[in-house]
Amino acid sequence: MKVGDRFSARRPAAARPKPLERAVFPGFLTVLLLTFAALLWLLAAAALTVRPAAAQQAPAEGGATLPLELPDGEADPGIARLGDALQQMKTQNPVVARVDGYEIRWAEVLTSADDLPERYRDQIESVFPALLDRLVDIRLLANAARDQGVAEEEAVRRSLARYEDKLLSGLLLERYLAEEVTTAKVRERYDSLVAVRRANREMRARHILVETEEEAQSLITKLDEGAVFPTLAREHSIGPSAERGGDLGYFFARRMEPAFAAALLTLEPGVYTPSPVETDFGWHVILLVDRRDDDVPSFLDMQAQLREEVTKEAIGRLIGGLRQRADLEMFPEDGAAAGGEAQGSSQ
Repeated sequence: MKVGDRFSARRPAAARPKPLERAVFPGFLTVLLLTFAALLWLLAAAALTVRPAAAQQAPAEGGATLPLELPDGEADPGIARLGDALQQMKTQNPVVARVDGYEIRWAEVLTSADDLPERYRDQIESVFPALLDRLVDIRLLANAARDQGVAEEEAVRRSLARYEDKLLSGLLLERYLAEEVTTAKVRERYDSLVAVRRANREMRARHILVETEEEAQSLITKLDEGAVFPTLAREHSIGPSAERGGDLGYFFARRMEPAFAAALLTLEPGVYTPSPVETDFGWHVILLVDRRDDDVPSFLDMQAQLREEVTKEAIGRLIGGLRQRADLEMFPEDGAAAGGEAQGSSQ
């Protein structure tokens, strides 16, 4: 058999449907599709001035791809009307062609445009006929390859298995990350970062230290009535800062008693604690005087970086869990160990 005969070979007619037939559409799409067909005719003039696209789909493993001829130059006047028809048909996803019984649907043609340069993706109504022709030709070539048993070759089966693994793993990751990496979780990461940085910046505060909760609450009542904080500190505080009006100067909150530091972090400058704070030294009334400016960027400035961090951690959790549950053997390590034992036994 000649090479040309091999590529034109087909299964017996009884075993195959007609080589290529256009779809029979439901009645409610008939008018729309007739309009679409008429508008496609308007593109015939544009098709006379086509050129190969600058960027073609990346070739599959071990093979070449069909060139895709795309229109160049000014758009035909019918393009706008064709675009309207395309928008209406997106919701129906009809069959636009049948190749040996295989149905090519509207959405499949649109998806095939993902590998095109952006300028062509933005004018899908112009490239739709070329995309449909390419899908038809790809299906015809694939059918010819199956007829010749190419799909049963070991190398081809391995390539298909690798592609299937990539496709399935990509889909799983996409769905997993859609649940695990949300704007709310990214915001939680940002808020935690802000809390840590604010805890590590310098603050200036005054406090009044007394022995009982009742005394501290009485001082808060006086402050609510307009008393001056430094004056009350000098008159009532039993701490060493009393003579300075309770001024503790600038310090890092993390170096203070945990309860004292936690209370400080809830205050804004000029605000005192609404209730007494207990530590090992006694009961405190605390006034935040000042807080050094922090260098925390805004959430919008950090969102991309934080989303990447959350994504990496989510993938790590997923992969780590899968590895723990899998029956996994790393043969390079076993092989190295075996090689070392073999060398030792030969000496």
